[in-house]
Parts: sequence; structure tokens; C-alpha cells
Amino acid sequence: MEQYARREGINRLTLAKWVYQQAHRNEMKPVKFAEVKMSVPALPRWTFELTLPNGWIVRAADAAAVAQLLSVTTGS
Repeated sequence: MEQYARREGINRLTLAKWVYQQAHRNEMKPVKFAEVKMSVPALPRWTFELTLPNGWIVRAADAAAVAQLLSVTTGS
């Protein structure tokens, strides 16, 4: 390997590092999975959808929530 590095103008330590990395590239540790149990509270589904001219879609559980959002964004 040293002769090859010298002939090709490569630092021998760099070449040794490349050879080592190539040899160990396929050594992957096994993946371990674990089941996670958690209870997630049921979220209310949206029942109101408003599509704005700019393409944004606003979804809310009720019209009052959309009205409140619009009053915040328009400063009313």
C-alpha cells in the first residue's frame, strides 16, 4: 500500500484511512425497535373550512373560531 501511495502521490495515511473506511462502510449495527404505548386525547375534528384567495386553507371546529382568527389577523 505504501508503494502505491508513493507512486500515485497520495499521503500513505490518507490512503490507509480510505481503505479502512471502505472496509468498514457496510458494518451497520442492527436496528432495535421498541413498542411505545401512549394514550392521545381525541382531538375535535374540524367542521369548518375556509379557502382564502392566496390558497391558504383555514380549518376550525366551528365558525366562531374562524371569526376569532380573522379578527386577530385583520386587527378588527
